[in-house]
Amino acid sequence: MSQPTVSAAVAELEAVLGARLFLRSGRQLGLTAEGERLLPRIDAVVGAVALLRAESRELSSAARQELRIGFTPLMGAGRLALLLEPFEQRHAGVRLLFFESSVADLEQRLDAGRLDVIVGCGFRRLRTRGRARLLEDELVLCSPQPPLGAGGAVTLPAASRERLLLTADLCGLASATRGLFEAAGLPIQAYPGRAMSYGALEEWVDLGLGSAVIPRFHVRRQALARPLLDAAGAPLRLALEAVWRRGAAGAGPVAAFLTFVHRVVPTLARGLAA
Repeated sequence: MSQPTVSAAVAELEAVLGARLFLRSGRQLGLTAEGERLLPRIDAVVGAVALLRAESRELSSAARQELRIGFTPLMGAGRLALLLEPFEQRHAGVRLLFFESSVADLEQRLDAGRLDVIVGCGFRRLRTRGRARLLEDELVLCSPQPPLGAGGAVTLPAASRERLLLTADLCGLASATRGLFEAAGLPIQAYPGRAMSYGALEEWVDLGLGSAVIPRFHVRRQALARPLLDAAGAPLRLALEAVWRRGAAGAGPVAAFLTFVHRVVPTLARGLAA
């Protein structure tokens, strides 16, 4: 601060207290008798303000010891809980709060700061977001027809000739399925109706309405499932990602979670896949 600014602040303080605090004699500066008497009180006030700020920071820090995680049905609550169990053990002071919803709703909640991390697929790629792959699901084609070819597998070009059943595009599976065929330059023959669950997709397959691309993890009747391969014969997989706001990843539970994701989750994901 400049000297005039300090002088004005001192004059204002003296006016508020109704007492002269400083003796000014040339370049010398000392306390008046009133100043000497009030100095301990002022010290106590300054100390109380510092204590108030420290306790406020502690309360704020305690309030942030929650990690709010949103996920789509593709992830599944049980699998997410298994994946994060070691995190809970290592960070007993952090409470995990789970919220299941659609892709669009999770993105809105993340952008509004009501969720810390969202998990699933199909989230928009924005500069303001960080992302990390959690695990991959093998994709299969559920069909009422008997298995064809080696191991009963079916290629994406062959699948494009079948009528495909899709879910309502809430969890990202329908858009991911369309993306697979579009990326391969293949047409898709979609059934006009939309199923509300993976179980409903299997029931529709049983009814002969068509075939469905489903992550193997969500298939109840594995006898219906045939591995889905690309044109070169490689298995097709669906990546599930964790997404967060970059500005919220500097410290606290979010930072601890991201460290866990990068260092521990890859090994856990391989175990879950096995």
